Amino acid sequence: MLSLDDARALLVSRVTPLPAVEVPLALGLGCRLAAAPEADADLPPSDLAAMDGYAARAEDLAAGRPVPIAFVVPAGAASEPLHASAAVRIFTGAVVPPGADTVVPQEEAEVLTDGRVRLPRLPPGSHVRRRGEIFAAGAVLAQVSESLNPALLAVLAAGGVVTVKVIPRPRVAVLVTGAEFVHGSTVPAPGQVRDSNGPLLAALADQSRLEVSAPETVGDELPALCGRLEAAAGKSDIVVTSGGVSVGDFDLVPRAVEELGGEIVLHRVAIQPGKPILIARLGETWLAGLPGNPVSALVGWRLFALPLAETLAGDAAAFGETPVPAVLTSPARNSSDRTQLRPALLELRGGEWRVTMLPWKGSHDVLAAASANALARLEGSSEIESGTSLPCFPLPWRWTG
Repeated sequence: MLSLDDARALLVSRVTPLPAVEVPLALGLGCRLAAAPEADADLPPSDLAAMDGYAARAEDLAAGRPVPIAFVVPAGAASEPLHASAAVRIFTGAVVPPGADTVVPQEEAEVLTDGRVRLPRLPPGSHVRRRGEIFAAGAVLAQVSESLNPALLAVLAAGGVVTVKVIPRPRVAVLVTGAEFVHGSTVPAPGQVRDSNGPLLAALADQSRLEVSAPETVGDELPALCGRLEAAAGKSDIVVTSGGVSVGDFDLVPRAVEELGGEIVLHRVAIQPGKPILIARLGETWLAGLPGNPVSALVGWRLFALPLAETLAGDAAAFGETPVPAVLTSPARNSSDRTQLRPALLELRGGEWRVTMLPWKGSHDVLAAASANALARLEGSSEIESGTSLPCFPLPWRWTG
């Protein structure tokens, strides 16, 4: 049985990004770039006025005498040249006329009744946005593997980038195994329980900007499970299952992988909860088989399925994440010989991260998971004193500070 660190390191060596695709710029949001886009023009494309006012030659301002207003330049219009000893009315974003080198804000100008304007002396270049000062034509606007966020998308749009080559976000299918599970709208009969893992895993995938289909359920029959797994693998990059990965008679996911000609990459990790976790390949599709208890499913998602998805999406450091070190607020104990991942509350107090263990009843305690915003890592067979620093894996909700 692999340790937590060894299991994650194994996946670093096995998982590679999805093939790059070319998509319209807007559809690349949240993806990592597979090629470095370049600007097709300068930004700004010309010298532009930084505010409403009057454009003139700085040398004409030095004389201190009124000058005639030759013409008006609104934003979006071309401009004729400006002759000496004159000014033009200009507006924010308008092209500074050839011959002018300075813009005087309108509140600093004195407009005379004869149509001339008296302008104060300003240094050349005042209130002018110089052509190409943001970037020049041919400039590399973003680096390979950089994530395309809204601000960067705006930069690329300004540089004339219409399509981008990116590593796509993985498609995820969620499959809940077990004859006991019924939909949340159903009143459970004796022996049945409402499915919470399907909504949990689908919501986690959606929150991480992964393309996720509606969760499905399947009973404990091998042919049915094989059929559903094969269908899910055909339309996704990762199939995330819950339940059916332990050693019981009805834990059929490992057998289904073998029946489908898949490869089991790892099975069982020395953690609590989540020990039976299974990572496998079904052709080109990855399978993350998570245990059926909800806290176990959450642990498996956070430590294995999510970094697997991020690695496929081009994040080479996903499995090498550095946990947040936090000071333990009260003593804690792990009597198991496995590494324990406990629901915890992570808070920033006085510039220092602090972590508080939450009471829980075990891996089935979905209420404890809902109260947590982190998983605190406790090594096996340990007594941990208050004030000790513990590594914590943040959960993507309910941050406090």
